[in-house]
Amino acid sequence: MDRFTSYLIRLVMITIGFTAAAMTAGVLLAFMTKMITPSEVGQLSDTGFDAGLIIFAVALASIAGYVAFFPAMLIIIFSEISRRRDWLYYAICGGVTAALTPLIITLFKGGERQSDYETFAMTLAAGMIAGIVYWLVAGRNAGNWLPEKQASSRKA
Repeated sequence: MDRFTSYLIRLVMITIGFTAAAMTAGVLLAFMTKMITPSEVGQLSDTGFDAGLIIFAVALASIAGYVAFFPAMLIIIFSEISRRRDWLYYAICGGVTAALTPLIITLFKGGERQSDYETFAMTLAAGMIAGIVYWLVAGRNAGNWLPEKQASSRKA
């Protein structure tokens, strides 16, 4: 496999991983805010899916992905270059991204932020689980596209 193909496959896996993590965070936030309860999931329509449930989960996932995109990309770039492949790193980075991103947005946007510990805990948990989902999809192979360190040290 040539280098271009490995880069392309890695970028596709990063995109799929970020999308899966955003969808996970959106669904978790929907359940944790009790906008969707487990009993509602059990009472889906006869078609198998309730359109409102799907639209709401996708909307929350879109918001989660939009808010966390730039901090997550910085973390992903760093993890690819440094070949970080442990699940705890991605869980902690997901939690930090979920906790700090609303604070940074409030800082740049202006205004006051009310401290709500329940919201903070929910976003922290959703971010940590989303980080683990990213690790499951794409993080386990971070840095595989880079040349081996031993081969580059022999050339020097």
